[in-house]
Amino acid sequence: MNQFNPPLDLVFLVADLHYGGGGERVTINLANYFEKKGYIVEIISIAQAKPTNIFSVNDGIKIKYLNIDFNVGSNLIKKIISVLTVKTHFRKYKTKTIVLGIGNYPSLLLSFLPKEKNITTIGCQHLAYSGVKNIWALLRKILFRRLDYIVSLTNSDLPKFKKINKNSIVIPNSIVPVSDKKALLTNKRILFIGRMVPDKGYDILLKIIKKVIEIHSDWEFRIIGDGPLKNHILKEIGLSGLMGKISLLSTTKFIAEEYLNASIYLMTSRKEGLPMVLLEAQTCGLPIVSFNCDTGPSEIVSDNETGFLIDCFDIEKMVQKICLLCSDFELRSRLGKNATHHVKKFIPEVINSKWEELFQQIINK
Repeated sequence: MNQFNPPLDLVFLVADLHYGGGGERVTINLANYFEKKGYIVEIISIAQAKPTNIFSVNDGIKIKYLNIDFNVGSNLIKKIISVLTVKTHFRKYKTKTIVLGIGNYPSLLLSFLPKEKNITTIGCQHLAYSGVKNIWALLRKILFRRLDYIVSLTNSDLPKFKKINKNSIVIPNSIVPVSDKKALLTNKRILFIGRMVPDKGYDILLKIIKKVIEIHSDWEFRIIGDGPLKNHILKEIGLSGLMGKISLLSTTKFIAEEYLNASIYLMTSRKEGLPMVLLEAQTCGLPIVSFNCDTGPSEIVSDNETGFLIDCFDIEKMVQKICLLCSDFELRSRLGKNATHHVKKFIPEVINSKWEELFQQIINK
């Protein structure tokens, strides 16, 4: 049972529980863990409920939907409504409650809450600091100082958050292995998972695929994702003449099979926070080839030990390293084995203890 007395309410505020991204995955992993520990756990989704959820939530966790549909009407008006709705919702909380805003927008909403002795607000960031731009970056600079704590995913971003709010700390994402098995690394398949948005570098990915296939025509690429660029990407794949070498799947709950049936994991992102897909790939023993964007990959991938970090955006170097792995099973095996050991520093027992230390600090105030 929970070591705290009185019982601690733990609330997660997310933009859309059904979005299926890394932030939602982290939320449910944390919520499930602390519910099992005896915490009273609630997840609040700002968006509307949807028929299916690709993640499994413990039965003891309460889920609340604020039912704000951002696809209908003025986006600005919806944002104002969401501020008022969140403020109204939290007025009913009278017991000691810790509220975690998962991502920049939910964190901003928490900053509007009036200061209450029983409510502690924590803004949990899931993008690189540089990944938030324009008005959102300005609002973050102004409003995040009103949060009780900010949690940064990476050490490289911590000094930037501390300039806004001195109560900023680093707690990386934890990773629950998607399988207790390891990839055999014998299938001639390269895996890429990512939402179909510009930041994931799909335009660069297709150039890389074309060059790799020219050298290793017996290999194939598996892309898993959905998003606003999907139709454009499908069109580009068709025009590239690579339709037979690229299989494209929507986000799936059977993701473990995809990792286990691959032999290399590839990331071409322009921006990341601390990408869960890299951690998941390592738990399955996959060597990784990734651009070394500002934050994230370098805190997961050890160059030449668990994979290769490539200067952004050196396509030729990335193609070279992918081809090296394609032609060398022993190298894939060595890097993959190293990855399974390296990723252990992100297991829940290690990371969740950091959360418990923070919660204990809050309770003892």
